[in-house]
Amino acid sequence: MPDRVSVASTIGLFILNFGTLDLLVQDYLENNLPSREFVRFKDRHFQERIERIRSHIQQPEFDPKKRAEFERLLSRIESIRQLRNHIAHGLLRASMNEDKEWSLTISLPRDVDGSNKPEARHVSFVELLNASKDLTNLIEDFKSWSGGWVTDST
Repeated sequence: MPDRVSVASTIGLFILNFGTLDLLVQDYLENNLPSREFVRFKDRHFQERIERIRSHIQQPEFDPKKRAEFERLLSRIESIRQLRNHIAHGLLRASMNEDKEWSLTISLPRDVDGSNKPEARHVSFVELLNASKDLTNLIEDFKSWSGGWVTDST
């Protein structure tokens, strides 16, 4: 890891860590779905795979405690997923706030008309740093919930 935290390294680390979460979701499905069904789901969007896990855990024989744990993870997963999409479809924008201070944010193209509308989502560097920490914690919590990685054995 670089010694210096920057916007670019933070964005890159966030995207890479989201990939780790995505892999954990895929591993869970591979470990818990019949092979044919897994083949159908492995190339679907992240959100669809999360929904498949959600329907999988609704089976009556599934541990109610683990079901409740997953339901608590869902809101955290959704906010991270939305931020990941915002980053993937956004662009870096430098703007001046009301106090005449410069800020660097990630904005969606539709929100860069200079008006700084309150309903527009602008992700600041501090928010991105905090979300990156949240994502790291979410990965660990998902690993704990799911039982960890699928390992290939020969």
